Amino acid sequence: MNNIPFKAVAVDMDGTFENDEKNFDHQRFEKVLTKLRQNHVHFIVSSGRPLSRLRQDFYDFLDRIDIVADNGSILTKDNKIIVRHVFTYKTGIKLISFIQNNYPQILIAASGLNKSYISKKAPRYFKNSMHYFYPDVDEIGSLVNIPTSDSLTKLTLECSAELARELERKFNQTNAERIHCTTSGFNNIDVMPSRVNKGQGIKYFLRYFNVKPSELIAFGDGLNDREMIELAGFSYAMKNGHEELKKIAKYEAPSNNDMGVLQVLESYLD
Repeated sequence: MNNIPFKAVAVDMDGTFENDEKNFDHQRFEKVLTKLRQNHVHFIVSSGRPLSRLRQDFYDFLDRIDIVADNGSILTKDNKIIVRHVFTYKTGIKLISFIQNNYPQILIAASGLNKSYISKKAPRYFKNSMHYFYPDVDEIGSLVNIPTSDSLTKLTLECSAELARELERKFNQTNAERIHCTTSGFNNIDVMPSRVNKGQGIKYFLRYFNVKPSELIAFGDGLNDREMIELAGFSYAMKNGHEELKKIAKYEAPSNNDMGVLQVLESYLD
């Protein structure tokens, strides 16, 4: 086995670790993960998906991986939440109202610590998609009536990714509690509390593990992976990834449909 030049692995999910059918090779991953752990290399899933979805995706591996969920809003270790970043309830509702009033065409899924929420009036195709990504979703009459007992970690908006900067700028102009908007490139925008992103979540784990950014290998395909890719000493954009991300990454991995992440990791481990 070659001398492994990294001590931590960070992978995005959609368009990166999973193929377009939203699957990955569990047996192949089991072998890779076993070798990584034998060499004291940490494996971190870093995704815009909510924690409830990721726990289903990696059900057989939860005691051997770490998770950055909701683009950095929630971090788990040993399947326990260790860090959470949330909007204050007032700001969360204000943000939903701002979007509904200024961009009525946008469909919203709100991710909370306890549950996720979509409107009963949302189109069927949107509900079907969100029920996959948010297994614990509740359909409610109005998103401004989200229970006060919950706290919002992220909004997912179905709209043009080009609206991200405009929406962020306009909301932040008049609100002290600021937001950060990013996109995965799948015709949507994720909205989180300011300064929350995958890169910050990975930094937390690197400090915890006493691992340098130069000892991190990271894989991504969308612009919401930018901070993570910029951080890593070994950065890979997927062949199917966003062209802007390819300009930032040092290397290119085979496509997600070819299990490109596992291919690259296996080349280091064999």
